[in-house]
Amino acid sequence: MSEMAEARLAAEEASPFPLNEPTYVRIKRAIIRDLFAGVFAPGSPLTIEMLTSRYRVSHMPVREALRQLEGEGVIVSHAHKGFRIAAITDQYIRNVYDIRIGIESLLARRAVEKGTDADFDELVRIHEAFLRDLDAPDRLQATRTNIRFHARLYEIADNPEALQMLEGRTIVVRTFGSNLSGYRDEDRPLVAVEHQRVIDAILARDAIAAGQAIFDHVTQAHERLVERMIKINVIKV
Repeated sequence: MSEMAEARLAAEEASPFPLNEPTYVRIKRAIIRDLFAGVFAPGSPLTIEMLTSRYRVSHMPVREALRQLEGEGVIVSHAHKGFRIAAITDQYIRNVYDIRIGIESLLARRAVEKGTDADFDELVRIHEAFLRDLDAPDRLQATRTNIRFHARLYEIADNPEALQMLEGRTIVVRTFGSNLSGYRDEDRPLVAVEHQRVIDAILARDAIAAGQAIFDHVTQAHERLVERMIKINVIKV
């Protein structure tokens, strides 16, 4: 195995996302990671042949990944000329987070309305693991546990259509976030407080407060992400 292949495999193993995702989803994440890493600059041309060679997959998952990324505004297609990378702007990230905030707040409210004591006990256990993982040597461990907490909370809401919309429209920002190597030291106590407010509202069976706590948490997550992306010149203001 080449050094490049080994590095790519190691990155996939460290990813907070499941390895059993469909191939086209993994290709989407790979394109986004390469955009984040500067392999593809805004305005850069992309061809199916280039991507199949780079990621060592067939044309079909590459076509699907490109189709979805075009729908999400990450790439632009040109007739007979292939695709090019669009500029990722602060406004684009803000728009995606507006979608996240609306859907996740709704799902949090529904989860509190529908959840059982056993559901909430499980969320408490994941929350406690998250607080421990914020201090773990593996800086991505807390990111993985955070994803697990939110996934379980929204699963309790029992709205697969909303979940599908959420995943489809937020894969870009989630992948960018995962590439930032976890939470910054200065952000960890803030994130812990935000999560505690969510769990407190859940245990109080206060659906409105849970929705507001998620609203506040995701809003702050957006501000933190944009600040970091601007610092490393990934997005334009």
